[in-house]
Amino acid sequence: MNEKEQNQQSLRGFPITFNVYARNEQEVESLRMAIVAFIGRHARQGRAVDAERLAKAISNWDNNPIVKNKIIDYFK
Repeated sequence: MNEKEQNQQSLRGFPITFNVYARNEQEVESLRMAIVAFIGRHARQGRAVDAERLAKAISNWDNNPIVKNKIIDYFK
């Protein structure tokens, strides 16, 4: 078994709770389903969307001026 397989085998699922701005609970449920689908889609393709790498990816996206500006424009 290679190192990647060993690392993925040691991963477990944990619930996460945080607040997000929304107009109603239906919007929140849509977000929850989108996140679950994103994680599931990558899992089916053999990639683990784990907390450590997802946190780093979000940080990297925010540190990329082109991506950051697109995100800021999107949320205006």
